[in-house]
Amino acid sequence: MLFCSCIPSVNPFYTQNDVVYEPRLVGEWRVKKDSDEPQLWKFEKGDNQAYKLTVVQEGTKEGHFNANLFKLKDDYFLDLIPTDCNYATNQADLVGCCVFPGHLVAHVPQLAPDLKLAFFNFDWLEKFLKANPNALGNHSENDGFVLTAGTRDLQKFILKHLGTNELFNEPGELVRQASGSKDAATH
Repeated sequence: MLFCSCIPSVNPFYTQNDVVYEPRLVGEWRVKKDSDEPQLWKFEKGDNQAYKLTVVQEGTKEGHFNANLFKLKDDYFLDLIPTDCNYATNQADLVGCCVFPGHLVAHVPQLAPDLKLAFFNFDWLEKFLKANPNALGNHSENDGFVLTAGTRDLQKFILKHLGTNELFNEPGELVRQASGSKDAATH
């Protein structure tokens, strides 16, 4: 549900000056609406002002990320980068050499009581970049693309296209799990 519109960037979406730490984020969150693929997001305190994020899908599929919450003007965002990339066991090793752990960004319009996250609107961004190829550094190959712009250019682009029906999809909602409440209070 939440990762359907993830477009990786070679560069982070934040600078160290943009990073903020919000203790309310620590804990376990579950996707609010019932879905065919339930997801659990577990944020733990990481090094400095970062978080360790574990995403669990369907009860058994896990992904681990370093997450940095950052603020641009009055808006919060999450920059996520995988800490491990496990590839299909039946694919050639050479395929794994071509895949890199890129930065993903989510707009965070709400931290409490529910956590709201919005990822890129892939269709909007694809159409925009085809019509305006020099608007933001990117590289396309086959049916996908990766952003190659520098951090400051990424930030300017995000702020310019933060409006309704533009860069970000409608946010998905996650609700705090009861066991996560204690974690958030102790950090």
